Amino acid sequence: MHKYSLAHLSMIETAPIQVVRAAAAAGFDFTGFRLTPTALGIDHGIIGNGAAIRELKSAIDDAGIGILDLEVLRLKDTGPTTDPMPLFEAAEYLGARYVITTLEDPDPARRVESLALLAEQAAEYGVGLSVEFMLFSSAPNLAAACEAVEACGAANVVVLPDVLHLIRSGGTPDDMLDYPARLFPYVQICGANGSGAAADAVTARTEAVNARLMPDQGDLPVREFIECAPASTILSVETPLAGLGNPEEPAALAVKLLASAHRAAGE
Repeated sequence: MHKYSLAHLSMIETAPIQVVRAAAAAGFDFTGFRLTPTALGIDHGIIGNGAAIRELKSAIDDAGIGILDLEVLRLKDTGPTTDPMPLFEAAEYLGARYVITTLEDPDPARRVESLALLAEQAAEYGVGLSVEFMLFSSAPNLAAACEAVEACGAANVVVLPDVLHLIRSGGTPDDMLDYPARLFPYVQICGANGSGAAADAVTARTEAVNARLMPDQGDLPVREFIECAPASTILSVETPLAGLGNPEEPAALAVKLLASAHRAAGE
């Protein structure tokens, strides 16, 4: 039986404290939070707000739920687009295992150097980095992400495969078998229509934000994806559904997401 995490993107407009309560009520083992502003300007006001982060920590402790990750650090040619230290401090305080990181520097050597430096800084807070590959980033596929992570040589850096991004970048689930199991402590699952590669990066980005389905719906090889991941891999349910970014009943949606994930995994 896998352990499951509720990704914040599944209800991105919902306040983190409500996500905690919804995830715990539904039976998730973990959850995580988007604490940096989104492209649409959603900002939950946790970073730099002592009262808010203490209240969130209290809710986490009361719920007895683990925190898998925080989002997001973007590595461009000039380094992180935002100061990483407040996010690392929040991760340490909240007990998060990882900070999701995207590679957006087109220079291969420089992005490895930047990732290594960021990993060193994260390690000071007892935090890891999970590198998510996406067709619309400078690590567009599994191979590029694994190459960068292994090249940086940091023990606290892993790769975060999302079944949607894997398939849309032209990959297959068994591609993960080509790499060390330690690189994949957790993965992201969802459903979507169609089982082939995306036409281009713009199409992939649009679908990732606007056209996902429940994990047991659609045509993605979710069961095979889970079976190709290490047995201990945590399954993070990242399933933003149209019109449900701020559900009236977050716990009810969380229950449906977890039940769908169980069906997708055959558990």
